[in-house]
Amino acid sequence: MTHKHVFSAVRSATLASLLVLGSGAVLAQNNGAIHVAGAIAAGSCSISTSPVNLGEHYSGDFSSGAGTPTNWVRVPITSQGCSADIVTVHMGFDGAADTDNKGLFAVASTPGSARGLGIQLQTEDGSVTVVPNSTTELVNWTPLATGGIYAMRARYVSTLPSVTPGDANSTVTVMLSYN
Repeated sequence: MTHKHVFSAVRSATLASLLVLGSGAVLAQNNGAIHVAGAIAAGSCSISTSPVNLGEHYSGDFSSGAGTPTNWVRVPITSQGCSADIVTVHMGFDGAADTDNKGLFAVASTPGSARGLGIQLQTEDGSVTVVPNSTTELVNWTPLATGGIYAMRARYVSTLPSVTPGDANSTVTVMLSYN
């Protein structure tokens, strides 16, 4: 009986070893890796703009000299939406500053263009006047849903005692930052 017990113990140990080795071999053959990829992007906002027509004016409309303005014209900047994590939209406005008044945007200096005036831009309520190319004096807004309007306004302002007739066009780029 002693032999039977020893045999039985050896047989049980051998079977247990085979099961352990067998299961380890099966696990080794089925090992794999999970590759994870992705990115965490910062929130964003986008806008759209349309051309703005400041109208046709006569050079005599500026006969009062430098500083004479035209009437304001609405400049709608349309929200195309912002991510939910955006708290404030900051707008800066880049474009050539007028050489006679750095607080105004210059009209294009091309043959046949008007001389002696610039373009003033401010929030529609008049609370903030845009400084061309400023990185510190920005217009700050609460983000608007898609279709909402960031309301601005623009007008011509004479910079010299007399204005020379011609085209009075300019391009102003709206620069967005947000947090």
